[in-house]
Amino acid sequence: MKTILIIMKIFSFVLFASTTVVNAKDTTILNPSYNKVYRSDRIGDSYHFLLLTKSGMYYHLYTNRTDTLTAKELTSKDLLSILKKKQSWGQSFPKSGKYTINNNKIYTKLLWDRIKITSKNSIKYLNKTFKLQ
Repeated sequence: MKTILIIMKIFSFVLFASTTVVNAKDTTILNPSYNKVYRSDRIGDSYHFLLLTKSGMYYHLYTNRTDTLTAKELTSKDLLSILKKKQSWGQSFPKSGKYTINNNKIYTKLLWDRIKITSKNSIKYLNKTFKLQ
């Protein structure tokens, strides 16, 4: 009877130790490159651009007018006229807003979309992978 109790204690300890190690989470935070433009690969005939600022703003653009943008152009209030000068035809859908950090994860404030930092040069947002230009 005593050996059964000892075996049960050892078994429960091993079970507890193994589940604790398996459920441990990595709490390291990857910081994005702020004020730098990230661009997706070509999707159809269009590109997606994303920029994060240290002040908590994000700028997202979906367009087929250009394949390169600077940070100054993406944050400009005259973005649509800048894109018209680069190419006279096409579509552009700019979006900007604030983001927040919750539980070491970045989310947009309006729709709570996740902005996942996968590496120093790569971000995943709205099921698209953005790479630093």
